[in-house]
Amino acid sequence: MENVGLPSNSRLRPVSYDLLSILIHWTIFALVVTVCTIGFLFYQLDYKTSQAYANYYYWHRSLGEIIFVLTIISVFRRTTRTPPPDFPDVPWRATAARVTKNLLLVLLILVPAFKLWRGAYGTMGWTFFAWHVPGIWPLNEPLGRFLTAAHYYSALALIFLSALHSLAALWHHFIKRDSLLDRMNPL
Repeated sequence: MENVGLPSNSRLRPVSYDLLSILIHWTIFALVVTVCTIGFLFYQLDYKTSQAYANYYYWHRSLGEIIFVLTIISVFRRTTRTPPPDFPDVPWRATAARVTKNLLLVLLILVPAFKLWRGAYGTMGWTFFAWHVPGIWPLNEPLGRFLTAAHYYSALALIFLSALHSLAALWHHFIKRDSLLDRMNPL
């Protein structure tokens, strides 16, 4: 049931996303929080001598690659199904939400893609849990430094936009008291 024209404090349940989309969304959310936390923790460690660094890095990369795959699945699903109707809101907020959501999708692909691309050069290769594939191209240190920096700064942008997205959802739920957040409620 659509709530167009209802007062902002209306709690009628809007048309929501399908269950698989909701599960992918919340799984990506949980994994992004985990991967970012691990990333900030291992940047504090000495990468040359610390076994803890290697452990953190192993989980960071492996979970990041799951995020990459889930995001590709999510993007594919968005192109093959009809989404619920747009949530009624003032035009500037609706546009900001749409732009933020699209940028989040781009960053959820780019952040791990930069590290995957980095892994293709030299000895680093790709690691997904216990599975390791060696790099396929010769070592290229300048490109490796660029891709590592691109990964880091695009991850910061992802964190910022994720926080903005989350704060907007909480604002809708607790301040505006509308039913926007219910669209992503799996229950």
